[in-house]
Amino acid sequence: MEKKSAHVAAYVLAALMLSTGILYLTLAYGENMDHQAEAQASTNDIEPGEASEAGEQKTKNTSESQGFGDMGEVVFFSIIGASYVPIGLWMLKKKAISKKPYVVALIGSVALIAFYVATRTINIPMIGIQDDIGTPDLTAKVLQGAIVAVSAYMLATIARFRKTEKSLSK
Repeated sequence: MEKKSAHVAAYVLAALMLSTGILYLTLAYGENMDHQAEAQASTNDIEPGEASEAGEQKTKNTSESQGFGDMGEVVFFSIIGASYVPIGLWMLKKKAISKKPYVVALIGSVALIAFYVATRTINIPMIGIQDDIGTPDLTAKVLQGAIVAVSAYMLATIARFRKTEKSLSK
């Protein structure tokens, strides 16, 4: 029975990983579209003769006020999303019981939850204190919390399985 529940948990975990990856990639796409729309709007507001001077001033003000910047978020979300998807697929592909994908998922998700909390509570250089907490943020944290819990369960199950296997082989 435990083996069947471990298989179900592995599939659930892979689904959580893929869902989280898709969420982050969707966020990256949305941030990129917002960034492009803002850039287009700021270009339309500038008279042709003022373009270079106003553009330099706007770039300077934007980078100073936003810290990490819009493109930094796009890159960050893209990397995270692009990391979750292959790890989820790795979990599906693993026929033998391997701890590696579960350790990677657990550590990565704990690190991202800690980073999220840190960016909302302390002033991190280049990022500052973020004050935005939205539905996508909370959804990602709930998914990551579930990933941590199921990964811990899988690691404990693998350890019990290996211990049982070892005692039977003696």
